[in-house]
Amino acid sequence: MENKPVSSFNRNKRIRIFLIWCFLTFTPFRTLVAQKYFSGRNEFGIVAGVSNYYGDLSQGQNIKHFHPSVGIYQKYNLNNYFSFRNQLSALTISGTTDGNKDYEYQNLNFKTDIYEFSSMLNFDFHKFGTNVNNGNKTPYFLIGLSVFRFDPKRLENEDINLRTINSEMRPASYNQMQLAIPIGIGYKFRSAPRRHKGAWIFGVEAIWRKTYVDYIDDVNDVYPDYKAISDKQGNGSAQYSQAQTLNGLSKLKSGTFRGDTHLKDWYYFYGINLSYRFTPFICR
Repeated sequence: MENKPVSSFNRNKRIRIFLIWCFLTFTPFRTLVAQKYFSGRNEFGIVAGVSNYYGDLSQGQNIKHFHPSVGIYQKYNLNNYFSFRNQLSALTISGTTDGNKDYEYQNLNFKTDIYEFSSMLNFDFHKFGTNVNNGNKTPYFLIGLSVFRFDPKRLENEDINLRTINSEMRPASYNQMQLAIPIGIGYKFRSAPRRHKGAWIFGVEAIWRKTYVDYIDDVNDVYPDYKAISDKQGNGSAQYSQAQTLNGLSKLKSGTFRGDTHLKDWYYFYGINLSYRFTPFICR
């Protein structure tokens, strides 16, 4: 059977298909080249600084009650502006009425370690994310959700567990695991990235945690009756409930305000962070 010559129409059609395929194939590559390198999404870092608390026993920046705190985190960069940050933190906070002329009579104080896991959304105000063409410094904003554990104890004697002695004679003990909303701001700098290498990122930040409890300091409501708490829970509970009696001062009447029920506790962190971004660069 005689072979028919290929028509110029079929040949031109094949050429058009080949050119379209080349365009679709190499356009993304040319776009990637125009962006230079792709900067990796994963970061691992540490934070170190000081922590403090705001509540019934400390309603200002009490310098004496800043404590060292640390944390580790993993961050996943979504794009040039947004990233997710998961963090484990160990913080210490404390407070006291000592030195407060309005409340010093009460002789109340506490100290607790806080262990926290938080997941936060990070927003960079300038491009800082997944491309090395982005800037190398930016302010940023954080917001998220935390779960934390606390266990308040007497400041000068940590053998006295305030939750255990039930200082306000509550019908049920409060839960030590609670939720908080972390809200933070910071400023960070990035080292110059290199081809096939990662980059170091250094930052300073402040993160405040808004909680929904008023028990972190073990102070919330009113004084129970001294005799009633002594009869039911023992003289030790009664004395640390009305801690002014430890200084030889007189007992307060049942129902006297011990704390502010409208003031929820906060805790916060000021410090620095250092992370390393693992960067699988794609060459030009």
